[in-house]
Amino acid sequence: MSEHVWVSNILNSEASLGAFVRTNVNIEHVVEADQKNKDGGSVSQDLFPTRIWASSGVEEHDMAFETRNPDPDLFFAGGYWIVSEFAADILRRFDLGGGALYPVSDGVFKSDNETRLPKEYFCWIFGNKKSAFLSQDSRNVRAPKIEGLWWKMPWTPADDDVAVSGRALKGPDVWLDDMLFQSVFLSGPLGDALDAAGLSEAFRLFKCRVI
Repeated sequence: MSEHVWVSNILNSEASLGAFVRTNVNIEHVVEADQKNKDGGSVSQDLFPTRIWASSGVEEHDMAFETRNPDPDLFFAGGYWIVSEFAADILRRFDLGGGALYPVSDGVFKSDNETRLPKEYFCWIFGNKKSAFLSQDSRNVRAPKIEGLWWKMPWTPADDDVAVSGRALKGPDVWLDDMLFQSVFLSGPLGDALDAAGLSEAFRLFKCRVI
């Protein structure tokens, strides 16, 4: 097949910023929302924050939204994946199935919790599952220690490392696959649109072969 889809390994990088961001959601809701999202299920809007701000008190991370990542289009905020309005406008043009984009209506703020970032932001719910990953046709993926469990993304992913079956071409444009741990898949057209908008690096996207 000449078609392609995309895979992201953002779930491997969540600790880079998420531990240094706060939200106005209690921890029980954070845990519930995070688990449902990682399971590829739908998540209700009441479990998501309306206000997010950079944490203070940890010197090297006080500038999370000022120096390290002053204008993010995608970031992990204490249990939640957040996209900018620019990225959300692209995502919502496609079939999100059971996924969703919930507005962070009160805004995203710097560490003073008063200086608001100029962009509008949305919580991104993946919301779907497919079974299309082909371990035997993939390259550099890491085998499970116990047969029958999930495989893992390559340590350093590259285009065409991951192979999927034609089942990936049917249904929603965003999904998780239980057999490839910490991966998020996007359809060819959606990944192409993000790539054309200069967001492939922010979304950590790599092309997948469809067999």
